[in-house]
Order: sequence, then C-alpha cells, then structure tokens
Amino acid sequence: MWLRSLSIIFSLFIFQGSFPADTAQTLHERYGPPISETYLVKPGIVISTSYGSSGHVCVIVISPQRLWNGTFDSNQLTEIIDEIVPQNERGEFLMGMFVNAVCFPTQDCNGTAGIWEKVSIFRNGGTNEEHYARIQWRRDECRTEATN
Repeated sequence: MWLRSLSIIFSLFIFQGSFPADTAQTLHERYGPPISETYLVKPGIVISTSYGSSGHVCVIVISPQRLWNGTFDSNQLTEIIDEIVPQNERGEFLMGMFVNAVCFPTQDCNGTAGIWEKVSIFRNGGTNEEHYARIQWRRDECRTEATN
C-alpha cells in the first residue's frame, strides 16, 4: 500500500514536471504573455520586439533573418526604421554621435546613434554594410527594463 502511494505521488511529480512547449498556447499557459516577439517584416528581414510591463514596446531590433554576415543597404534600413518610428513620432532631435566601442567577441558595437526626445536609435556598421539597428523607447518603464 505504501509503495503504491509512493509510486502515484512520484508519477504525478514526473508528469507535472513534463511540459511540451511546442505551441504558443502552451507557452502562454505556463509563462503568461510574451515579453518579446519576432516578426518577419520583409523577406529576409526580421524585427524582434521587447515589451515593458504595460505592454508597450520598449526595444525593437531590426536585423537580417540570418544574423551572421548579413548586412543591410543603408537606404533599406532607413526605410524600415522610418516605417516603425516615423520622424514626426520621435520627438525633438537631441543629439547624434558616432560610436566606436570595443566589445568582445563579435566586435559589433561600432556605428552611429541618434537620440530624440522619445527614442534612441543605434545603427551598427557602416554605409551600405549595416548589421542591425536598435530602437529604444525612452519611457520610464523602458529605462527600468534596460537596467534589469
């Protein structure tokens, strides 16, 4: 009797620990709504979004669908950035800068950055060989998300 009870408890524990994460629905049931998602915006180009606690977008990273050795034409990247966050929605332009930073192992920190009243945009790479862009909203909830 004791052995049978122990085997039932053990089986319940094993099945409770087993979790097939093969659909969005099972992930939502287990972990709640997503804090990030990835979208195919054009053939070969994706955006990955991260959300703040209110559900508003905090960060969008624009990149080639295949990250390694993928680059953008600068005009194409500008078009996508302007589609996501048009100039008139960025607020007042505050500052632009070149970023020449060392970050190991990939050395992918060089590029340009623009800071507006509502967003910051970092573009990695050089003219017609940009690797990705990162749009960061400057809301309070996004600042706390970035520091955690």
